[in-house]
Amino acid sequence: MATYKDYQPTTHDDFFTQEETFKQIAPFVPKEKKIYMPFYSPYSKCNELLGKYIDNEIIYEDKDFFSYKITDGIICDNPPFSIKQKILKKLYEDDVPFMLILPISSICYKYFRIFNKTNIQIIILNGRPKYNKCNDKGEIDNGKASPSFDSCVFCYKIGLEHDIMFA
Repeated sequence: MATYKDYQPTTHDDFFTQEETFKQIAPFVPKEKKIYMPFYSPYSKCNELLGKYIDNEIIYEDKDFFSYKITDGIICDNPPFSIKQKILKKLYEDDVPFMLILPISSICYKYFRIFNKTNIQIIILNGRPKYNKCNDKGEIDNGKASPSFDSCVFCYKIGLEHDIMFA
């Protein structure tokens, strides 16, 4: 029997959001805002997938997210889950509006409490989102299997009509 101390997970953050999820998010993206997708991978086409459903300018470039501050738009992306705590801290400190696809359980963790005096809003997606896994060679599977967790879109300073929206 495996115990928790025997479990040695590997960090693998190259899971890409599928088109269906971007299609569900698109109606909630503020139309007048520039969209940043800062979590770049040369193998992901997330900017093209979201771009099918919105007319906003999308910035998607190979740049270190932690080396600059976004001041003229919002972030709409699926961040690497292994560093989501660090990402959320930077977004809070920089006061950057965002729409982040994260496991719904993220809201239960201590690090998320930095937003306790703010107006976090949530978009509940229709069905459990699936992700495409990319290996080190750039080969992408088609994400047929559902992940073991549910995801939603956490929004900060987006101005949704209600605090909880259903896609």
